[in-house]
Amino acid sequence: MRRLGAYATFLLLLAAALGIRFYPQLRRWLPAARDLGPALAPVAAPGSAPVEGPYFSDGGRVAERVIAAINRTQKSLHIAIYDLTQPDITAALADARRRGVEVLIVADEGQAHEKHSEIPYLRSLGISVRLSRGYKGNRSIMHNKFAVFDGRLAETGSFNWTTSAESFNYENALFIADPAVVARFESEFQRIWAQAQ
Repeated sequence: MRRLGAYATFLLLLAAALGIRFYPQLRRWLPAARDLGPALAPVAAPGSAPVEGPYFSDGGRVAERVIAAINRTQKSLHIAIYDLTQPDITAALADARRRGVEVLIVADEGQAHEKHSEIPYLRSLGISVRLSRGYKGNRSIMHNKFAVFDGRLAETGSFNWTTSAESFNYENALFIADPAVVARFESEFQRIWAQAQ
């Protein structure tokens, strides 16, 4: 009986260690990862205020606002992002893909190969991802941080779609529904998409 207790304790400690190590990746599969908690003030929607924000990471619930915008997207979502490690955003992108939204991502090539990057997982789901080294090659990076939702709403700012940006860094984000500004972001996305691989 004592041996069984020691074995159970070992398994419990092993499960806890693995859970801590892989928790960010596991969160994207857990139903609770999509629970946004108390009602969130809506972000800009087409036809409403032309600018919502700025929102700040130390209280502005930026990741939740990004997720809310992803969840409202019906046709296309074009993302130019330096880094993506936030599992709840990843889960929302996977859900968008499942419901038929065209999801296109241009990410920084170097960051996409980092240990916690969600880019390989998103590619495994069939999401179209291209990688960029920026416009000057090896000494350059793709450092944009913007998204265009249905060609009618843009999100931009310093906020990387990462766990660090949400939980540790001072970051900011704006949501813009002004058609001329959104069109500029969409045009830039198409230019970057064309040069990325």
